[in-house]
Amino acid sequence: MNYRLLERSELALLGEIDRKEIINEVYYFRDNKLEIVNEFYNIEGWNLKELHEYIDRLEDIYDRNGTIYGAFQNKTIVGLGALESKFIGRNNDQLKLDMLYISNNYRKKGIGKNIVNLISKKAKESNAKSMYISATPFKNTVDFYFAMGAKLTNEINKDLYKLEPYDIHMILQL
Repeated sequence: MNYRLLERSELALLGEIDRKEIINEVYYFRDNKLEIVNEFYNIEGWNLKELHEYIDRLEDIYDRNGTIYGAFQNKTIVGLGALESKFIGRNNDQLKLDMLYISNNYRKKGIGKNIVNLISKKAKESNAKSMYISATPFKNTVDFYFAMGAKLTNEINKDLYKLEPYDIHMILQL
């Protein structure tokens, strides 16, 4: 597996990541605690409108000197992670882990962990104290971030909450 920073011209490779996933459980944050609820979703691939919005978002991150890593098996992209460059948080010491996608057949092989570790290193080099994660509420996604050491945040970013009110908002200390 080869991990490297992506060039702006490569950001559309996001669409080559196979995001297929069967979801059976999701988390909801209610009454100040997480609840697991049985909910079924069959994600079959990219919605083209959403994909174009995500590529635009990656281009914005890139243009603001953010960090975008790709994971490649031979010449095929199988993972992508993005880190914002703008500091957020009460103390302006957090950077947002903006995106993390791993192709379906490559999940649970350490690729996501390696990308998060590379992004964490970059965040530390930028003097961030933590990374803010607004995670989709799918059980596998949230459990992955917990396994990486993330915790529920005590300080929810209001702007991010407005964008994704059902996301699980977490902090990963660096």
